[in-house]
Amino acid sequence: MNQFWKRFLQGILLGFALITAIGGGTMAVLIGVYDDLIIAVSDFRKNPKKSLSLLVPMAIGGIISMGALFYPIKLLLEHFPFITISFFVGLTMGGLRVFHKSLKGSVTWQNLLLTLFGFLFVFGLGAFTWFTTLSADLVNINMVQLILFFLIAFVSMGGHVSPGLSGTFILIAFGYYEQLIDFMFRIVKLDFVHVGYDLSAVLLFALGSLLGLIIIAKVYKYFFNKNRVKTYFTILGFILGSITIAYFNGKIKPEYAKLGSFDPLTLVLSIVAIVVGFIISYTLLGLSDHKKEATNEEEVEENKEEANNVGI
Repeated sequence: MNQFWKRFLQGILLGFALITAIGGGTMAVLIGVYDDLIIAVSDFRKNPKKSLSLLVPMAIGGIISMGALFYPIKLLLEHFPFITISFFVGLTMGGLRVFHKSLKGSVTWQNLLLTLFGFLFVFGLGAFTWFTTLSADLVNINMVQLILFFLIAFVSMGGHVSPGLSGTFILIAFGYYEQLIDFMFRIVKLDFVHVGYDLSAVLLFALGSLLGLIIIAKVYKYFFNKNRVKTYFTILGFILGSITIAYFNGKIKPEYAKLGSFDPLTLVLSIVAIVVGFIISYTLLGLSDHKKEATNEEEVEENKEEANNVGI
């Protein structure tokens, strides 16, 4: 298969993973392109031509895939918010499988403190929107909303390069997903509320996404090389914080009021959604582990053959 179309199809799979909160990092591991992506982004300035040959076709495939799924997920969040969010939570919880081998036997108070730091950092941002009147608002945009939008773009795009975490889930957790879809449709239709703020939001979202992708990829590469285990413990805290604020942010707060009283059906269906999402991502990561083990075995065999040939 032509290399371009191979990367294009891989981009479609990554786009599906990104938009459904399976996680771009998870899918990248599964299809065997995670390391290639990190290197392509972090070493872009060293070899831009090689990086673009990987990133461009994958980006095209990803955009097409995400574009087809944006609106259906928005409708689900509007009509079944708790069930939909619970499904994404399940997908994210299943993604925690990536940490099993890296964290096994490394539980120390220092590493647990890193996890707590990661958790409190993300949880603090979500709790801030719960206890204040400030929440996702891409209609009545002001300077504060522009700053928040930039930060959310930065963090969510950075989440796409993190194993076990999804940038889409970060948008959902902070209550920005539906707002972002409506905002995109409004901009495409040139339906501006305040043209200056609206266009500034577009530019800042693009800038935040680009910087998040580049900077966080470089940060991960640095810390993974320096101390992979401690980095994983910190990322684990980020993920646990994201799971918590998915149910505890200013955007979803009104949905609790709409329920009026305890709704056992919504609770049961939400639990089912968590279980189904967990099984899907946990199984996918299991397949990824088997693939990596098979690849490692092949590399060992190849090294043995090369050593034998040298001996001959």
